[in-house]
Amino acid sequence: MKNRQVPVRDVGYASSVADATEIEVLSLDTIRVNGGSAEFVGPQRPQFHLLALVTEGSALHTIDFVNYAVSPGTVFWVRPGQVQQWGRIQDFEATVVLFTPSSLDAVSQQLLDGNARSRQAAWQLSGENFETISTGMKHLNLNYGCPDTSAPVVRAAILRHTLTAILLKLTHLGGQEQSSVLAHNDVFERFHAVVERDFATVRSVSEYANKIGYSEKTVLRATRAAAGMTAKQYIDQRVVLEAKRLLSFGTDTVTQVASKLGFDDSANFTKFFATRVGVSPLTFRQDVRAR
Repeated sequence: MKNRQVPVRDVGYASSVADATEIEVLSLDTIRVNGGSAEFVGPQRPQFHLLALVTEGSALHTIDFVNYAVSPGTVFWVRPGQVQQWGRIQDFEATVVLFTPSSLDAVSQQLLDGNARSRQAAWQLSGENFETISTGMKHLNLNYGCPDTSAPVVRAAILRHTLTAILLKLTHLGGQEQSSVLAHNDVFERFHAVVERDFATVRSVSEYANKIGYSEKTVLRATRAAAGMTAKQYIDQRVVLEAKRLLSFGTDTVTQVASKLGFDDSANFTKFFATRVGVSPLTFRQDVRAR
């Protein structure tokens, strides 16, 4: 029997209320009812942020090919462009925040972009950390559910500031923000942005360093401090992620995927992929589609 391809579906942001904040706070139950059961079967690529705090039950949630066991106290964060797949969505409840990239101010976005932990996908909270994030989510939900129609600008500001506080606290739990990370966050932010733009054509750390105006050693130190890996590993990791997406949800051949990712030879791509993933691109595709 042939493995059936399950195409990924892009999901745009569409608020259920006439609101300019581009922030929506919903229960997972409301999302299930509004979307219908068919909505959550196949893989999705949302064009907005999805932040969820699990309050009851347990299930698996997949974000960019990593399975996360979610249970009460779990927070998971799906960013725009990431591929997610719901498991048994009926088996758990959560408070869910949907928001667009433009709902955050530029300074807050820079603080998040400069910290690699802001791209962490899931946290299991307990104790004081759970109380802090849970209280923030409750305040966000309360302010969202009780709109002050006489001052919509004030309400929008409250929602944005509350959401920003939650995100910044979440990405700096346990006092993990070290001075070395903060000192290099501007370098890493620039490096990350250029890698996102050029990963399919540029593999050289020195070339990225030249593009952002820093020495190769500075980029290496910044990436180690922020992401816990070398700059070359960071570049390769981004290429592998895109390869997995194309192999899992696209119709291109392995040769075509290799070409899209800047490899002049499919054999080189196969060797690159197998070294980092442990299986060949074709085997990876077959395994994902069989699952």
